[in-house]
Amino acid sequence: MSSASDELSVVSRETVIVVGNGMVSHRFCEAMRAKVGPERARILVFGEETWPAYDRVQLTKYFELSSATPLLLGTSAWYAERDIELHTAVRVDAVDLVSREVVTDRGERHAFDRLVLATGSLAFVPPVPGIDREGVFVYRTIDDLDAIRAYASKAKRCAVLGGGLLGLEAARAVQQCGVEAHVIEMAPRLMPRQIDAIGGRLLKRAIESMGVSVHVGCGTREVLGDPAVTGLLTSDAELPFDMVVVSAGIRPRDELARAAGIAVGERGGIVVDDTLATSAPGVYAIGECALHRGMIYGLVAPGYDMAEALVHTLVGGTGTRFEGADLSCKLKLMGVDVASFGDAFADERDDRAQVVAFQD
Repeated sequence: MSSASDELSVVSRETVIVVGNGMVSHRFCEAMRAKVGPERARILVFGEETWPAYDRVQLTKYFELSSATPLLLGTSAWYAERDIELHTAVRVDAVDLVSREVVTDRGERHAFDRLVLATGSLAFVPPVPGIDREGVFVYRTIDDLDAIRAYASKAKRCAVLGGGLLGLEAARAVQQCGVEAHVIEMAPRLMPRQIDAIGGRLLKRAIESMGVSVHVGCGTREVLGDPAVTGLLTSDAELPFDMVVVSAGIRPRDELARAAGIAVGERGGIVVDDTLATSAPGVYAIGECALHRGMIYGLVAPGYDMAEALVHTLVGGTGTRFEGADLSCKLKLMGVDVASFGDAFADERDDRAQVVAFQD
């Protein structure tokens, strides 16, 4: 890993390039400018989407608002006011570690002194037959939601693949479009990474009371139809659907680092140390693309912690390192309050662990 001690030079102006323009990237830019003025650091941000950074956690509200503007974290004017060069609808295709440049899909080359990879993640699409049929969507971006809403106008019954946080939000979004929503979850309970069996049963009951059907312990074997979706073949039965939304987890976007020869984990993710440094000098990774101590964090709060810790490192601070994050979360899923904290599964791994439960 590169050294954490090499701070931004106070003598010469350095160029910091940020690849990715999501929530974590925005937090990094905000924290960076609070510490370092444009006379010390030129900041360039590249994002693939046409939108500036927006609140992905609140995506479901897009259907209620019918506008993306309230979700924006930073408008083009916000970046300009802070002397941050924002490039939207531009994809970085390659990182040249020899010339210390990034190469965009437009063939442009931009030199950097520091490179921050905040490329986030992609929706995981299970490799089942028929998953590419007409009427199958992922739930990840504003553009995805536009496509879902347009198709939902002619759909009646939708399967949402995935009963985690995003899957339940996707089910709510589909329901708001006037389509009957069914959640299909392969695990034996909803939110399998956050809550235990009892919590899963309580959540299932609450969500079904709102008109969303929940199928747990139900694996998807095939998406039926030709060319458009007509149903799902699951491990339980053949079920009729005319629309499918995939929200079955995420995969870190590490392809830039991998192609550049930067170390990535066996199962994906850009390997970083406690200073968020990668194996390449002057290159860092934060957010859902980063693999820290074998962990990919799928929540935004750890990404914010990474962004702020990295800024502290770059400006020469001492004592602030990213040593892991609290996975506690408090959510409101479809109007149901859900809180998760501690290790809900310690008793499943260690016979010595004790569970203390207060249940009403």
